[in-house]
Amino acid sequence: MVADLLLRNARVLDVFSGRVLETELAVANGKVLGFGADEAHVTQDLDGLYLVPGLIDAHVHLESSRLSPGEFARAILPHGTTAVIADPHEIANVLGLRGVQWMIEATKELPLRAFFMAPSCVPASPWETPGAVLGPEEIREILSWERVIGLGEVMNYPGVLAHDPVLLAKIAVAQGKPIDGHAPGLSGSDLWRYVCAGPRTDHECTSLAEAEEKLRAGMHILIREGTTARNLAALIPLLTPLSAPFVHFCTDDREPETLLSEGHMDDLIRKAMAHGVPPEVALASAT
Repeated sequence: MVADLLLRNARVLDVFSGRVLETELAVANGKVLGFGADEAHVTQDLDGLYLVPGLIDAHVHLESSRLSPGEFARAILPHGTTAVIADPHEIANVLGLRGVQWMIEATKELPLRAFFMAPSCVPASPWETPGAVLGPEEIREILSWERVIGLGEVMNYPGVLAHDPVLLAKIAVAQGKPIDGHAPGLSGSDLWRYVCAGPRTDHECTSLAEAEEKLRAGMHILIREGTTARNLAALIPLLTPLSAPFVHFCTDDREPETLLSEGHMDDLIRKAMAHGVPPEVALASAT
């Protein structure tokens, strides 16, 4: 195996096992090939430095950062974030399909990997006066575009419970793909009905009891620590070595002053560790 770059004498965090491996890491064409290589064009000795995977913001609205995608990437890459899962429903509310297309195109050549969820609730409510309406056929089209991986937060949970036919048709179009939820305070039989309809994540938990109930219902919990909504301190006891595959971190969202003063996903990792979460567990949830 021939690598473009071989990193020697590294301490590599294996987030699957939680172990730190003293080994070599081979890279070619911008991708990790594995541990070691037969030959490398460039070799670099890291002298025992740690290597960890790039951090992922599991739920963000790029437009809510008040930055262009390029400036957003410039702000967060130095903090170790290399990928984001973005729901462009804000720009879709104004520009519809054209806005989503622009966001995908604007992130195409960035050193940041931006993946997208098709906005499920445009408009967010029937009382809004949006610039566009995205129905099931528009959702189907968006899901066919590059780097669109699933359906964005289904924030109209009353519509799910009321069997709104248009909303359920949007969810049906996305079956087999990730479907993000948004169900603050939902509990009991209503929670189970919501989960059975398709949504599998929630970033709206504000109490540990709410997060525990949703985790028991099979949802992935996204612990949010943004500029306004800050739920990490309340929810961090949920994160353990056993729950780590189902508990993730997101910002939803951070404005420029927060990015400058506190950082991005690295800030969430530091806070989790300060609450007693082992580094390897915190990093696993952020990657």
